[in-house]
Amino acid sequence: MHSHDIRMPLGSGARVAKSSTHQQAELKSGAKPTGEVDMEPRVVELETHLKYIRRDMEEVRGDVKSIKHRLAYSTGATAVILGLLGWVANSRFDQLVSLLAH
Repeated sequence: MHSHDIRMPLGSGARVAKSSTHQQAELKSGAKPTGEVDMEPRVVELETHLKYIRRDMEEVRGDVKSIKHRLAYSTGATAVILGLLGWVANSRFDQLVSLLAH
């Protein structure tokens, strides 16, 4: 039977070790590996956008709270007015009928 072991050539182990050592040296020195894009400006831009989105969300929350208060006030005022109209109509029902009959 054939052996299914994959064997590396003798010289490739040295290349892998050299490559690994080179990458570690680049990371320690802060140098960017070839082909890597500097992400810092993009991250700063995203953070700025997030800050504006949060500010806008706080503004929207304030607007919604204001609308809730206005709606509650309007509903209460409408209920009071309808109650008063109902009371007046109930207490003056006979006069209203006589006015409509003539």
